[in-house]
Amino acid sequence: MKNPKVALISLGCTKNLVDSEKILGRLAQGGASFCQEPEAADVLIINTCGFIKEAKEESVETILQMARLKDARLKKLIVTGCLAERYQEELTRDIPEIDHVVGLENFNQVAEFSGLKKGGKNGCQEDSRIRLTPRHYSYLKVSEGCNNPCSYCSIPSIRGPFKSRSMEEVLGEARELVSSGTKEINLIAQDSTLYGIDLYGRKRLHELLQRLSEVEDLRWIRLLYTHPAHFYPALIKEIASNEKVVKYLDLPIQHINDKILARMGRGVNRGDIEGLIKRLREEVSGLFLRSTVIVGFPGEGEEEFQELLDFLEETAFERLGAFTYSKEEGTAAAGLGGHVSEKIKKKRLGEVMSLQQGLAFRENARRVGKEIEVLVEEVGATPVVAQNNRAGARPAPTLQLGYGRSYGDAPEVDGNVKLEGPNLMTGEFRRALVTTWEGYNLVARCLD
Repeated sequence: MKNPKVALISLGCTKNLVDSEKILGRLAQGGASFCQEPEAADVLIINTCGFIKEAKEESVETILQMARLKDARLKKLIVTGCLAERYQEELTRDIPEIDHVVGLENFNQVAEFSGLKKGGKNGCQEDSRIRLTPRHYSYLKVSEGCNNPCSYCSIPSIRGPFKSRSMEEVLGEARELVSSGTKEINLIAQDSTLYGIDLYGRKRLHELLQRLSEVEDLRWIRLLYTHPAHFYPALIKEIASNEKVVKYLDLPIQHINDKILARMGRGVNRGDIEGLIKRLREEVSGLFLRSTVIVGFPGEGEEEFQELLDFLEETAFERLGAFTYSKEEGTAAAGLGGHVSEKIKKKRLGEVMSLQQGLAFRENARRVGKEIEVLVEEVGATPVVAQNNRAGARPAPTLQLGYGRSYGDAPEVDGNVKLEGPNLMTGEFRRALVTTWEGYNLVARCLD
């Protein structure tokens, strides 16, 4: 196949998205051209997720749907990512339309199997990326794999042990991203707070944050996927004092009951979590805390769930995600007693999200009348504004309606800001006054 036209479907988390961007970079250097529509492709690549039941089902359904294209134009269907790593034999056996199943350690083969001569080690820069996010923000992976013994999680068996990237490599990629227009970098990993422990013998995330802040033209650094067991004083101090590090932390606690936390293998108890949250809120001014909890974990009775619900109400996380426990084969939790029915899990999930909705609306109401900085994400049509008809008066400025995010909103997972102002441009920062709120989103008017 000469210069195949390639399409890629990326499923799952932001870490998978970065893998997809790097796969596309290797393909581009191999001579591929790209199209957005799978129906127009010669080669279709599906980067799958295999983390929990729902993600696996979505991946399989996508593969089956795209496999139908083999009867038309599509010449090759390549499946990679976590599902491919975990179920390579089953995918090859059960879906014959798949031409190649490529594991996580063999991304270079994607270019080869696509019919290209170059890829990865054979002339392709392995860290080159074709961005799938808007130009103004990027995800930057600081490590691979995970060593944490969470009993419910299959990631260590899929992604392997924790492995930090060198600080020079991370900084080099950050500079490249910023030179291509990135204003906000979101640091990601399976556990970002452990950065450096394997490579340097100690945790050095605080040093990485400091050095990243020296990158010219980078405005926001956001820290995602932290672990409550691995925070340390120097990191908290750096988050609090570094002006480029946005005061937003993604801190998944998963539960609060001591028995459930022990069964989960989280390495912390309720006192540890409460102490960390107290310290973070005392030391980091204007902090937005996002957390994640799992409901229906084996052994979670009504008492344990009520403790979680009460804690969430008392703590009032500014942002919260919640999931039902997914029984994953090969994990320690799958063999535990006390599994909870799907009906009860869904009921508990509804209670958590209903509680959080009220807390989120209260937080939005509190922000009305306050000045915020907004990163403009999208600019819509220009509304007509009445003109001033007084003789000799200047016409009123034409306003635009756009959407953006404050520092308290991470891309893709949190709310946004509906913004009204003159001369809005995607990727710029604007000062704005919050005038009201609509559901999970704020409404604001530009001040400049």
